[in-house]
Amino acid sequence: MPPDPDFSRRAGLQAYFVALFSLAYAAVFLGLVRGHPDAHGASALANALIAAGGLSATIAIVGVAGRIAPLDGRWLALLGVGYALLSAAGGVYAALADLGGLQIGDLRPTDPRGFATFGLAGLWVFTLGLVARAGKVPGFPRGLATLAIADGIDLVVLFVATVAAADTLILVSGGLASVILGPAFWIWTGRVLRR
Repeated sequence: MPPDPDFSRRAGLQAYFVALFSLAYAAVFLGLVRGHPDAHGASALANALIAAGGLSATIAIVGVAGRIAPLDGRWLALLGVGYALLSAAGGVYAALADLGGLQIGDLRPTDPRGFATFGLAGLWVFTLGLVARAGKVPGFPRGLATLAIADGIDLVVLFVATVAAADTLILVSGGLASVILGPAFWIWTGRVLRR
C-alpha cells in the first residue's frame, strides 16, 4: 500500500520537531544543567525536551516505517515507537522528579541509563540505515542511509559511555548525537517525508 501523503507530511514536520527538541535539549543541558546540580528547573526543562522529542519521534517513525516493505517496516515501527515512548516516559518521570527536587540520576524506571533514549534509538536508526542502504526504503537517499548508520553507532556508543560513566566519551558522543548527527538525520528525514 502506498504511503498516505498527508500523514507523511505530518510525519516530516514531526521529524523537524525531533531535531529542534534535540538542539534545544543540548543547549539547556550543556548551558544550564551540566555542572549545576541544583538547577532543578533547567533539568526539568531538559527532560521535558527529551519527552517531547520522544513523542514527536513516534509519528516520524511511523511515517518512515510506512515506506518500507511490510516485514521490515512493521519491525522498525514497533522498535521505533517502543524506544520513543520509553524515552518519553523516562523524560516525563525525570522532569517531574526534578520539579519535586528529587535526585534520580540515570536510574529512570522506563529508561535506565538511557537504554531506550540511546541504546534502542541507536539500534533503530542503525537498522533503518542498513535497510535503506539495501534499497528497501523508497525515496531515502544513500547519503541519508549512511548518516543513519553513523548516528546509530554514535547513539550505541553514548549508551555504553553512559553505563560506564565515561564523562569525556559522553560529552563527545552526546554532542554528536544531540547537536550534529541526530538533528541532521531528522531534518533530512523530514525533508524526505514531506516530499
